[in-house]
Parts: sequence; structure tokens; C-alpha cells
Amino acid sequence: MNIEAMSGRGRGAPFGKQAAKKELRRPMGSAVSPTPPVSSSTEDDLSKQIENIKLANDPGQFNINASEFVPKSSLSVAADEFVPQFSDDLTAGENEETEEPSVNILYDAMYQLTLEPGRFDSIARQLTQELNSVIQEYSTMERLAEVILENGINEPNFRYTGARLCDYLSLHLTMIIEGATLRQILMQKCSREYKQREKLLEENPERLRGFLLFLAELFQQLEIQVGAVVQRVQVLGNAIPDLILTLGSKPVKENVKCIVQTLKCCGSVLEEEERSKPANQGTTPILDKTFSYLNELSSSPQLEPGMGEMLANLVKLRNSHWGHSPSTSGQIQPELPGLGTFQLDPVFYAPDGQVLTMEEYDFLQEYEGNDEENFGEIQWSTGEDTPGMGDEIEAAYEEFLSGKL
Repeated sequence: MNIEAMSGRGRGAPFGKQAAKKELRRPMGSAVSPTPPVSSSTEDDLSKQIENIKLANDPGQFNINASEFVPKSSLSVAADEFVPQFSDDLTAGENEETEEPSVNILYDAMYQLTLEPGRFDSIARQLTQELNSVIQEYSTMERLAEVILENGINEPNFRYTGARLCDYLSLHLTMIIEGATLRQILMQKCSREYKQREKLLEENPERLRGFLLFLAELFQQLEIQVGAVVQRVQVLGNAIPDLILTLGSKPVKENVKCIVQTLKCCGSVLEEEERSKPANQGTTPILDKTFSYLNELSSSPQLEPGMGEMLANLVKLRNSHWGHSPSTSGQIQPELPGLGTFQLDPVFYAPDGQVLTMEEYDFLQEYEGNDEENFGEIQWSTGEDTPGMGDEIEAAYEEFLSGKL
């Protein structure tokens, strides 16, 4: 076999005679000149130039304040999205340099109460002490009442706390300026809102709803003392049904929901207060009229879907005594098999662990009450072993028992 004939016939080699190899086509464009070798002297010169560069003196090229490095974002910390939505009144008060010191004190207390409602007593006590020391003018008390009322209307999370604060301040804010107290000024401002309820229904129904919900909380929390009796402010209870009827005259979804929320909040208290009036003789004519209206409204075709059912459920709630157990006075409950009677009176134990009757307990109290050293130190025994009574007391106790036999 001819070895020369086999040359070039390996794997992938072309069959037949091999054509002469051609040079590959060079890329189009200008020819690239070869990079000249860098001499050692050139390298030294370049390194010296780099070392001698002074960035601080370079005009504008390395300035961190150049326009290329300044952020172009339009975000601002003062934008509405970043401002706490506690109250327009509060933020306005913080920005006014001429605001009364007492009002700034109130702002701080309201902010603390919003963050820590569990510390109400201590915060309200401190607030009252500071306000009593700085309030000197009628306009200041009027401003305080305005701030509380506005936030009670506009801030749902402040309504309950705001009503409690009104009650606390009315009891402990002692000054009377121009014949008026803080509670009286607050009532005047509530009267102003009540009288313009028809106008608010048309122009600002959201404010009217907020006012009604705050009034429901205020009616439950605010108490006044008439003689020796502590009672709620009746004028607030009388205003709530009128405001409910006003909202019901325009039964859109939000108004109906507000009515239901209001009566769930204070309906049982309204009924209790109206029933307790001597002139009503145990009846509730105003609330009966209100619920008769709501019962008719529940079947109105004007209502949006679901609103009629919501009102009907509210009527059922009232008929079921607002979810409370009905009164059992004057009614004889049938005895249930297997259930005994429950004793509601406290149970007292003698030092030896025996149960005492009320007469026996009264005797021991009367006898031991003569000992001045034990005054105010009555121990409530749990029936466990305790030291016995003294000989003198025991003898008197035995004599008392023998007299009962």
C-alpha cells in the first residue's frame, strides 16, 4: 500500500487531492497598527504623572457635588403620605408659634393617650395638674374644648378615649372662668353641631356621622353629680335619637351603618336611662318611636343590598334585651332537676374552720371591735387552720351559742 496515497485521509479529511490553503479574509476597516513596545523610561514618566495628580484641584471632574451625583428624587419628608393622620387640628397647633401653652400640653397628652391608652389615669392626672396651673382665660378653655371635640368627631380611634378625657377633666379641672366650666363650654359646642344637623346632612354627612358616634361615647362616659346622685347628661341622650332620625332620612349605606353602630354602642344605656325617668313609669316612648321608624326603614326599597337586613338584625338585638339576660324580678323560675340553689351571700368561717352564720359573724365583729389594736385588720379566712381564739372570746362565744339553743 502506498503510504503517500493515504496521507491526509484521516478523520474529517477531504476526499481526493487537497487544495492549496488560502489565507483568511481580513476584517474590513482600517488596519490596526501594532502596539509599540513601552520603554522603561516611558513607564517611569507615566507613574510620576499619576503620582502628581491632585484631585482637589481638578476642575469639576471629581466633585461630589457635581450635578451627576445629586439625587433627582422628588420625595419629601413633608409630603402628605408621611404626615401622621392624627388630626388636622393637632398638626396645625404644632405649627403655630403663638399657640397657648395649655393647648400644647393637651396635644402632648392626647398623643400619649393614643399610643398608651392603658396609662389613661396617670396621663390624665398629670394633664389635669398642668392645666390647673396654666389656664387663666376663657378663650383657653374654649380652645381646649374645641380641640377635644374636633378630634372626637374626626378621629375614630380617639372617640372612646376622648369621651373618657371629657369626663375626667369635667370632674378634676376645677377653674370657673366667666361663670363657665370646661364641661359647659363643651356642651355649648355640641349644641352648635346638633342645631346644624340638617345642613351637615347635605353638605358634610361624614362630619355628622362622626359627631353622632362621638356623642354616643360621650353619653356613656360623661357623668354629672346632682345633689348626692351621679347621673348621665340627659340632654346628650335626648339628642342621639334625633340625630339617628336625621341620618335615616337619607338612608345611604354609610348613614345606615352609622345608625347601627351607634345603637349597638349605646342602645342599651339609652333604654336604661329612659326607663328610669320617673315621668315615663318604666316605659321608653322615644326609643320605641325610633325603632318603629327603623323597622319600617328596613323594608324600604331605597336601601342598598344588605342594609335592610342589618337594620332588621338591630331590631332583633333590642328585642333580645341587647344580648343581656332579661330581668327575673317578680318571676318565679322553675326548678331544674339536678341543680341546687346558689347562695349569693358571703360565707364566713370561724378560726376553727366552721362556717359562721351572719349573726355569729356580727357577734364576733362587735366583740373584737372593742380592741383598738385590731381596728381595720379584719382577716377573711379561707377555712384553713388558724390560731384559736382567746379564752375570753371563746367563753363569750360559747355563751352566745348556748343562748340560741
